[in-house]
Amino acid sequence: MAEAVRHRPQRDWWALGLGYWPVALSLLLSLLVCATLARLDARHSAEQERQRVAEQLDLLRSRLELVARNTFAPSQSLEAMIQLDGAISEARFAMLTEKAIKLYPQVRSIAIAPDDVVRLVYPLPGNERALGLDYRSVPAQWRQVQQARESQAALLVGPVQLVQGGQGLILRNPVFLPSSPPAAPRYWGMVSVVADLDRFMADAGLGAHPELGLLLTESRGGKEAGPLIWGQSALLKLPPRDLVQQRVQVPGAQWLLAAQPTDGWQDQPFRWQSAEVLAAAVAGGVLSLLLALLVRQSRVLQQRNETLAREIQEGQQMREQLEESQARFRSMAALASDWVWEQDEQLRFTYISRIAEEATEVQSSSVLGHHRWDSPALLPGIDWEEHKAQLARREPFRDFEYAQRTPDGSVRHVSISGVPFFDAEGRFKGYRGTGRSITEAKEAEVALRRSQQELTVARDRLQAVLDAAQEVAIIATDMVGHILLFNRGAEHMLGYAEAELLGRSPACLHDPQEVVQRAAELSRLRGTTVEGFETFVLLARELGSETREWTYLRKDGRRLWVSLSVSHVRGRDGQAIGYLGVARDITAQRAAESELRQLNAELESRVQQRTLELRAALQHLKDAQDGLLRSEKLAGLGSMVAGVAHELNTPLGNCLTTASTLQERTREIRHEFDSGQMRRSTLDGYLQEAGQACDILLRGLDTANDLVSHFKQLSVDQTSMQRRSYALDAVVGDVISLLRARWKTTPYLLEAELAVEGPLEGYPGPLGQVLSNLLLNALLHAFEGREQGRVRISARSVSASDYLLVVEDDGIGMSEEVRRRAFDPFFTTKMGRGGTGLGLNIVYNLVCTVLGGSISLHSEPGQGSRFEIRLPKVAPILTMV
Repeated sequence: MAEAVRHRPQRDWWALGLGYWPVALSLLLSLLVCATLARLDARHSAEQERQRVAEQLDLLRSRLELVARNTFAPSQSLEAMIQLDGAISEARFAMLTEKAIKLYPQVRSIAIAPDDVVRLVYPLPGNERALGLDYRSVPAQWRQVQQARESQAALLVGPVQLVQGGQGLILRNPVFLPSSPPAAPRYWGMVSVVADLDRFMADAGLGAHPELGLLLTESRGGKEAGPLIWGQSALLKLPPRDLVQQRVQVPGAQWLLAAQPTDGWQDQPFRWQSAEVLAAAVAGGVLSLLLALLVRQSRVLQQRNETLAREIQEGQQMREQLEESQARFRSMAALASDWVWEQDEQLRFTYISRIAEEATEVQSSSVLGHHRWDSPALLPGIDWEEHKAQLARREPFRDFEYAQRTPDGSVRHVSISGVPFFDAEGRFKGYRGTGRSITEAKEAEVALRRSQQELTVARDRLQAVLDAAQEVAIIATDMVGHILLFNRGAEHMLGYAEAELLGRSPACLHDPQEVVQRAAELSRLRGTTVEGFETFVLLARELGSETREWTYLRKDGRRLWVSLSVSHVRGRDGQAIGYLGVARDITAQRAAESELRQLNAELESRVQQRTLELRAALQHLKDAQDGLLRSEKLAGLGSMVAGVAHELNTPLGNCLTTASTLQERTREIRHEFDSGQMRRSTLDGYLQEAGQACDILLRGLDTANDLVSHFKQLSVDQTSMQRRSYALDAVVGDVISLLRARWKTTPYLLEAELAVEGPLEGYPGPLGQVLSNLLLNALLHAFEGREQGRVRISARSVSASDYLLVVEDDGIGMSEEVRRRAFDPFFTTKMGRGGTGLGLNIVYNLVCTVLGGSISLHSEPGQGSRFEIRLPKVAPILTMV
């Protein structure tokens, strides 16, 4: 007996450990599920981070290429001008380079070296020592010049230490002059553009991304980095797989742009903090807890049964009183439930254990004497009629579930099991059974189902992203070449369904002859036999990725040319897991390139011949245009002369009439004086008439003198480019005075309101011609079909250096088509009726070139026209070329 007592605790602990094995299994499965989800989420997070860095790097590459093209564009413009003219003047070089440096401040200097000797430099201050520099005397620069000359292409070198300070980039662009075939183009010299490295990189935006570590190096082919150009030199020590790289195409060079996050990549093998992992952990924990509770309850019931058996063996005198209790507890042990209940033959509750009150939060007093389905807290959705029919058949039932609402408003789920019992005569006495709360199990089931749905949605989202890439074919394989993924774009491009190719080799999509030829090439390069799947992935495995053009065969037999990029796919642990191929259809592109090459070959000779013809036609057109402009100016001057002559007729005619009358009266007075019959009243009347005649003569001659002076000044100004100080009101007054004769014969008014004070410096002649052309244009076009109208000239200062001159009318206005073409040469609405189409074109050219200003036209039909001319108070000095 003592030995049995000693070994009993050991058996109890052993039995207890064996009894809880479902809980341990549940915890182990939950841990495996959480670890799997954490691993997948960590991989997904790393891929998203690398994709985000790749997108930012692609934007930086595009901007870097744009800035490089803009920065070194002046060299191409200068090269084209030198090839066209055979040389370049210092004035033209200064004008072009000044505009380029203003547009692109990162350009430090531009130099032109005919025969490799620097003759022109801009800006000259600070670069005087460069003038006369012979590149042959500087070995480093001479090597660059020779390399660019031999390749007949631009060469970009840098970074180099600049004499003015700082580091820079230098573009060497050789210039070759065309020669008559079959002679080769003749080398003329070198155009060099020097750019400030720091400002160049700042304009490209490389310094505006503190979250990225950037590196810019020369490219040695593929993705192999060369010498450092700009960025963090520490990144050169990193292996290529730790960097996201982009090739940058710039004039004269190929660069390699690489990046990684400043804090490095998030190398987490597991990501435990994701929502999916936490949800799976909670669900596994809840399920394990429920299993633990069930096992514990089973153990408690088993211990109770053992105690009851011992009590029965010890006291046979209590057998009759405990038979019913023994049967009840045996049923409970068989069903392994939480609480016990009993119903009579009318199925009303006669007994319910205390644990039911704790589990259901319903007092036993409110249940006893009632049917189970009489409770008002029951929730709908349960087939109680079927349950009643089963009870009426006196059948046992198991795990019947229903739900009820607790006093605090929550929902409790209950599962019951029961068996009928009978008396010694076989009469039905009621049901007894067990019940348990399954609320937590239901909630855990819902949580697990929700987690599974979220995983399904995530998987479907990834598949949808791949299927959305309709323009490219995406094919993934394992390490031995079995297809694992075949997206919708691949199905659309190749005509195969995904199910047809899964597990097969991608070699079935290629032209067999092309594959054999490529395998032979790789075998020669590697010195070993390359065949099968290795033909497609050998370089991708060595370099990380390979892009090459292949011929695909569709399911219907049609051939496609594609650009195929094959990448070697590795897991987070660095282990190779397969290959990913992305194919883009370039069939149309190849056809277009072939047609373009053929067209270029056919048009090359025709372009040269047409160029010579166009040059001759252009020179002829320039000569004709110069002649028309001179004719327009002479026509304007002739119109002005006619107006002045008409205006002089009136005062000179009055003077002639007055002088002849005064001569006749003087002759009469002389006759009376000689005859001695002159009276005082006669002499007094003659003197009064003579005074009036002199006044008339003086006014008429003064008017004529003013007109002649205005005409002389305006004609001299308009036929010359004399620069002088002038008053705006004087120029406007001269123009109005000379045009008054034309306006007197019309019902239209001409007004002027000038508010610009002080002398102006510039060319009053072209300004007067501008006003004359605008006023004559208004007289010819603005008031057609109208009996009245007004033209107003106004001026006001808009700044300390500029003023605004406005010529406006209230005439018929212009349509959108007329307004858009108003300043075009030879465009007129009065062709054949006095219009040449050059008046407003001359106005535009004089304002924008000679006067150094700008002009704009505002007009709508029926709303009149308004010419706004913004001019500097000190006009720019003209440079005669």
